[in-house]
Amino acid sequence: MKVLTLNTETFEKESLKLISKLEVNPDLVVGILSGGGHVLEAIKQHPNVKSSLFEVVTLQRQSTNVKQRFLKPVLSILPYSILNWLRILESNSVKAKISNLDLEKLQDNIIAFDTVNTIAKPIKNMLIIDDAIDSGKTMFVVKSNLQQKFPKAKIKIAVLAWTIDSSIIKPDYYLYNNTLLRFPWSNDYKRK
Repeated sequence: MKVLTLNTETFEKESLKLISKLEVNPDLVVGILSGGGHVLEAIKQHPNVKSSLFEVVTLQRQSTNVKQRFLKPVLSILPYSILNWLRILESNSVKAKISNLDLEKLQDNIIAFDTVNTIAKPIKNMLIIDDAIDSGKTMFVVKSNLQQKFPKAKIKIAVLAWTIDSSIIKPDYYLYNNTLLRFPWSNDYKRK
C-alpha cells in the first residue's frame, strides 16, 4: 500500500476530477465531516452538483479526537517515512478488524441531519461524499440512515480514496484504490 500527500491545490483538483465522474446529477449531496466537508466545499460549483442541495453530517471515530489532542504535536516532528509506516500499520489493523464488524448493530446508530427533514422537493438521486473509505463503518451508518429517510432514493457514494478493498461498503466513484491519502487537514500533514 502506498501513501500519497495532497496539498490544497492538488486536493481541489482531485475533488473536481472525482465529481466529474458522476453519471447522474444528485438532488442532495451529503458530506461526512470532516474530510467529506472539505470535498463538499471543493465541488459545490461543479456543473454536476451546482443545482443540488447540500448537507453535512458528523460521525467520527472515537480515536479521531484522541489523535488530534495528543498525537498531533508528536506527528508534526516525525519524518514522512515514519508517518507513512504508521499509516500503513493503522490501515492493516483496521483491515484485520473488518470481518468482526456487526452490521446489524451499526444500523442501530441514528444520525441527526440538520436540513434533511425540511427538504420540500422530492429526492430521487443522492450522493454521499467523503475523503476516504477505510473499514466503511462511517459510510455504512450514514447510508443506512439516509436509506431509512429516503427509501425511494438512489444513493451513490463518492470518495477520493477507497483504501481497503474488503471494506463493508463499496464506493460507486473513487480515484485511488489501496492508497492512503494525506490531506491538508490530516494530523500528520506538514505545512511548508
